[in-house]
Amino acid sequence: MRHRIARALALGLASGLLALATSPASAADEPADAGHAVGHASSAAVLLRLLPGSVPQSSILPGLARLTSGHYPFEAGYGLATAQLNTNAALPYERSIAQATPEGSLFGAVETPTGGSLIQTAAPDNAKPATERLSAPLTPAAPLVSTGDTTAEVHARWSEDAGPCVGTASRASTDTESLTIGKAIPTLPDMALDDLLLPEGARAARFQPDGGLGSLGGLLSDSALVHVPDGFTGTSTVSVADSAVRSTSTVDTTTIDILPGSPLGMTATVGRPPTLSVTATGDDSTSRVGFEPPTITVTRGGTTLFTLDDEHPTQDVPIGVPKPALYQATGKTELAPVPIVAGAAQTATGARLTLTGPAQRAVTDLFVLRLSVGGLNQTSDETSYPIEGTEFAASARLLDVQLLPTRALADALARLPYQVTSSLAQYSLGELTAGALVAAGGVECDAVPTDAAQAGNAIPSSLGTPSPGAASVPLLWAGALALLVGVALVTVPFRSPRRTPPSPVPRE
Repeated sequence: MRHRIARALALGLASGLLALATSPASAADEPADAGHAVGHASSAAVLLRLLPGSVPQSSILPGLARLTSGHYPFEAGYGLATAQLNTNAALPYERSIAQATPEGSLFGAVETPTGGSLIQTAAPDNAKPATERLSAPLTPAAPLVSTGDTTAEVHARWSEDAGPCVGTASRASTDTESLTIGKAIPTLPDMALDDLLLPEGARAARFQPDGGLGSLGGLLSDSALVHVPDGFTGTSTVSVADSAVRSTSTVDTTTIDILPGSPLGMTATVGRPPTLSVTATGDDSTSRVGFEPPTITVTRGGTTLFTLDDEHPTQDVPIGVPKPALYQATGKTELAPVPIVAGAAQTATGARLTLTGPAQRAVTDLFVLRLSVGGLNQTSDETSYPIEGTEFAASARLLDVQLLPTRALADALARLPYQVTSSLAQYSLGELTAGALVAAGGVECDAVPTDAAQAGNAIPSSLGTPSPGAASVPLLWAGALALLVGVALVTVPFRSPRRTPPSPVPRE
């Protein structure tokens, strides 16, 4: 029930914003009955989520505290591509919409369009797609995520004779240049690791890192949690074939660097990108959700550490501080003043030292970097709006990156006192959503009835003629963002962190 209410709010918000962006039709007019089909697909290079009240004023980035005040999370998406089809839309140019934007944010129920977007609508039909290079704007979340330019392409189709039956009715894609993600941890107080009230013997007195908690003891001082050097390519399509609607979303990249630039960093190589599809036929027995899960191999220094796939979707990477015994175990090797990551230390000369035996156990883990792939969520709900039938929806992602506190960190901060949040950082890389709804009997490939509602049939002057393709319409864009962020984080049951701090123990 909770997710059905959230679904109604998200989709209602999107519909309301789209209505505001266009000329009002009479309340008595019914939508044109032109195909009995609805579909949407969305992709995002990165989604950022900050929980309410998670950024303290004592944060290393105190300016973000206002984004997490109140009871609503702050969400931001980068490299957004959304394709929509609604054959029963009241206004012709709302039937097929394709749009792409480099960035958008959502606080509670209020979208903030912070940059330009590329939009194409139909009807009338568009013979060619529109392409434009868009620059990412300076946003409140810029201290956490920075991106290069985005190449956007959109194409919306509608046939005068066959309505939505044009093959690919809506297609949007974004090609986002390099991204740097998680340049600091704002959910922690800006304090030195020396000030943590750890039990005696949990941290060696000679361990004096240059950075505090907000930079993970200096690991992020000149770097970030994640860097994607080649960026992401995301594509969303809604197609009509054989009386069915198929919504498809894909995101692809080659390499994801974790703790880039550090000798302790890792490289994630994408062997197989994810593809999410939802097909609705008007018959529940033949409608389906399809998902090809990603495969990612994580290496360090040419050595494979682990592989993430459908059979092994999650891996915890511990980050901790050395105990006195570690310096005894490493002997004459001088260690650099940075935390231990995944069983390896950095030496004073900048080399990497793999810990074995007693040395591996002489570490107090403060953080766990949790990497997960796939995460398929799917729903099917009966609905009567905008048409009657069963709506199928799903979400998945390429890679989920979460920084979690261990019990040792939570207990140490509680003595200050400071209540640590359940998730210190949360980023979804390559988020995919898709949904489809078709009335019983399948899609009808016919022209719009001549007695359909006429009010507001003209394309509004703010859009201009969509045939050339490009337009920047904040409210129309905001409605699409509600579909993307709302569907990804609200409509399909999202991965909601627990309110109590987790206590992962990587070295059981």
